[in-house]
Amino acid sequence: SPGKPVKPQTVYTVPANPQYDTAATSDLTSQAGLIGVMFSGAMLYSPYAGPATGAATSFTKSAPYGEGDTFDMCGGHSSSKTVASYHYHVPPSCLLQQLGASATAHSPQVGWAADGFPVYGSRGPSGTLMKSCTQTGGTYGTDVCTNEFGGYLADLPGTDNFTFRYYMQGSSNDGLSCTNPLSPAPATTDSTSYPQTPTKYYGCCPSGVSCSGGFVNVCSGTAVAGTTSSYSAAASVLHASGLSLNCAACWASGEGGSVPTSCSANPSPSPGSSPSSSSSPSSSSS
Repeated sequence: SPGKPVKPQTVYTVPANPQYDTAATSDLTSQAGLIGVMFSGAMLYSPYAGPATGAATSFTKSAPYGEGDTFDMCGGHSSSKTVASYHYHVPPSCLLQQLGASATAHSPQVGWAADGFPVYGSRGPSGTLMKSCTQTGGTYGTDVCTNEFGGYLADLPGTDNFTFRYYMQGSSNDGLSCTNPLSPAPATTDSTSYPQTPTKYYGCCPSGVSCSGGFVNVCSGTAVAGTTSSYSAAASVLHASGLSLNCAACWASGEGGSVPTSCSANPSPSPGSSPSSSSSPSSSSS
């Protein structure tokens, strides 16, 4: 990777009461930069790899295909050494491990999309590895598969109180490995998981709400609530004080090649325990 993570203080805002709007979707196939934020403070990017490659309309025109060999062991990379740019185009394996991901259960939520809907790892109900219905041969809206843009429309009691959500589809390691999850690139075996990150947002930006990035379209008159009757904006906030240092992850190429001293003094807590630092986004109240 040509860059490295840097540590700024940034506030991101997303709708606290997202609305689902098929008349105001936002195309992300040529959207550069942040399209969401992870609970670790890293950024979520679309599959777009830049103007030289063009719109990410297929796996072979996506960042996982063209840039996969620059991802670190956690599945992320940076494009700058001075400006915050550490981001993911594929499932964040170290973050998933830290949050308690399992191969037999729904992935934990890993962050928020800029339209206010939750973003999950690669597994859906009952641990199903999510892929588009085009790949699985399933029927969207009936079977457990995403639309061609990485979204899934369904009520999932016990998982969340949203009617829609996004998945980061595709390969990832166990979150403890020191090996790039897509090495060697291109990972052609992962082509059936395109898009690894969303290529279209179905949420809109409600009137009076600030949506980070400035690319989420304003809601139309046909927008509907993207939440169930059980939804509470306050209750949907996770990791409000941030996450603890992930001491269990591989530190081979960071912190001077050794585990940080703070990890030896304060071993990494189990997922769900009280965090010690803040890196989570702020959501708006509208």
